[in-house]
This record gives sequence, C-alpha cells and structure tokens, in this order.
Amino acid sequence: MKPKHSEAVQRILVLLQLDAQALMDRIIHREKEYLHRFNLSRTRFHFKEIFDNRYAKMSIDVLKDLSEEVIVSADNFYNKAETLYWYFMQTEDMGVAAEDHCSKTIFDIQGSYDIFSSFLRAEITGQEG
Repeated sequence: MKPKHSEAVQRILVLLQLDAQALMDRIIHREKEYLHRFNLSRTRFHFKEIFDNRYAKMSIDVLKDLSEEVIVSADNFYNKAETLYWYFMQTEDMGVAAEDHCSKTIFDIQGSYDIFSSFLRAEITGQEG
C-alpha cells in the first residue's frame, strides 16, 4: 500500500502525535503534584515545564501540508491546553476553586485530545476512523 503522505509529512504527523501524547500525559499524571505545589507555595514556575510543547514552536510552513482536520483539531487541543496554562499563570483562585477549574478544563482538553488523536491516527495509517 502506497503511503498517503510524503515521508516528511508522515514524520510531522508522528511528531505531533508524540508531542500531544506527552503533553496530555503531563497534564493528567502530574496534576496532583502541580496543584499541590501551586496551592502550597503559590509558585507558578513549574507550569512552564508541564505545558511546554513542540506545536507552539512549529511554523506555518511546517504545518501547511497537513490536512485541514488535523490542523483544526491540533489548534483546538493546544489552545485548550494553553488556556489552562494561562489560567494558572494569572489566577487568584486557591485550593478547591483551582482544583475544580483544573478538573473541568482537563475534561475538555481530553475531549479535544481524543478528537485530535483520531484524526492523527487516520492520517498516519491512511484509514478512516
């Protein structure tokens, strides 16, 4: 079976898949740790490491050959993750209020991630759904 995309586009798709998975894993699996640190000392410097991603550093030239579905779903996912980062960098909320906001936002981010992952899988494998 002939690949659907050039080797360069396939690599970009795989890099996006790995980047999104790593970001989602950090957001979910380190949630208790970053919330504890935030609530205990009100420090914010650790959020940069949690929310760092390659997508934010990609140029339009790199993304231009991807499908519209991948571009839109990537933008949606990464914007929702960035919104949570912005919240933590700006909020005056403490304790339970911050935890509740984080939980609700992670639920939304997870939904966007699932959609993005589905489009990436379809593009990488050449199969629908």
